[in-house]
This record gives sequence, structure tokens and C-alpha cells, in this order.
Amino acid sequence: MSHATSTTPGSPVVLDWRHAQIGPAQPCVLCEGLTCCRSPVKDVPCHKACAEAWITVHAASPAHRARLIAAHTPGKGVA
Repeated sequence: MSHATSTTPGSPVVLDWRHAQIGPAQPCVLCEGLTCCRSPVKDVPCHKACAEAWITVHAASPAHRARLIAAHTPGKGVA
């Protein structure tokens, strides 16, 4: 069973970060606000909501959106 996130255009992106790590508060790589959350794929400080918003804004097509979601969901790899 996939814990994949929605790839339907127009629907919000919801990443599966249940296995994300936490660490000392550092600036988010996207918004620069402090966060303890670490991207489970890239291990950088990042708010989950910032990553979801970034994918929503930067996906050029439904296929690109699906690739971005897969690339930022642990265990999915790039589609």
C-alpha cells in the first residue's frame, strides 16, 4: 500500500514525512524560519509545509508534480 501523496492537479500536496528526523533548531532552507524538522530525503532543515508549498508552486505539469512528490517521499525514489 502506497502512502503516496496526491498527484491530482489542483489538489494540495501532502508529503509522507512520518519518518522525518528532528534536530536542533536551524533555518528552513526554503523560508529561513527556525525549524527542528529535517527533510527525510535530503536531511536538511525544512518545514514540511514549505516543501509541500514549493512543489505546488514549482511543478510544471502533473507528471513533474508526481516526480517531485516521489523524489521527496522516503522510499519512493524518482519516478
